[in-house]
Amino acid sequence: MSDQLVKELRSFRELWTGGYYEGNPLDPLSRSSFGQFGYVSVLYAIYLSCIKPYVQGDTVVLEIGPGRGAWTKCLLPAKHIWVMDALSSEHNRFFEYLGHPKNVTYVQVRDFLCADLPDDTFSYMFSFGCLCHISPEGVREYAHNLFPKLKRGCSCFWMVADYSMRNQAVVKTNEYSIWSAVSSLLPPGGKSRLIARVLRYAMLRERQLTHNQHIMTADPDVVPRPGRWFDLGLENAISLLTNEGYQVIDPNVGACLRDPIIHFRKP
Repeated sequence: MSDQLVKELRSFRELWTGGYYEGNPLDPLSRSSFGQFGYVSVLYAIYLSCIKPYVQGDTVVLEIGPGRGAWTKCLLPAKHIWVMDALSSEHNRFFEYLGHPKNVTYVQVRDFLCADLPDDTFSYMFSFGCLCHISPEGVREYAHNLFPKLKRGCSCFWMVADYSMRNQAVVKTNEYSIWSAVSSLLPPGGKSRLIARVLRYAMLRERQLTHNQHIMTADPDVVPRPGRWFDLGLENAISLLTNEGYQVIDPNVGACLRDPIIHFRKP
């Protein structure tokens, strides 16, 4: 080993007594030396964990419920993308938002049979913010009718509604608050105290104005209403998928603190 490398190793001997500690990776709002660069959007975290490692130039993608196409834009590096939505592409301004890509096929859903989709085609499937608005019966129909459309080994990510997980997040609103995290980054001093007061006020106003800061109770019925959430529940969703022949890889990826995202595959 060269003298330079020996000196390099010796240079660490007096550093970081007790071991270097950056922060707690298990705490979603842990302080670190990255400061304001230490936080990312939950949407970006989902992209990094559920999309980027799985979608390449040879991937054929199926997306359920694209809406305007925010997630679809993340999927554009794929060979081809099929999307299914209950609303028309014109209503969603889908192709207008995406810039009319040539590798996207849009299917307007009229039932849960998925008959417009080709068999044994898709190597990746994704859905976020859609199945939470579909009844358990509808989700089950999708799981059943999509199975023959997927290739063996197809990686799948579905976000579903789970009232209990969502309610736990609501209870921990202060713990998960980005305003609290920002306040903790402020240096001591008079101006910082004033900024901290403003941030605390912003946190309280956010709780008052955000529509989803109430505890949700068990569904009294499964009657469809515009935009309603159906409490499928994580355990029921996993049971549903395994009964249809899927293999659950991770029951909850954990990129979203409010809603579970299930990673599963067609074996």
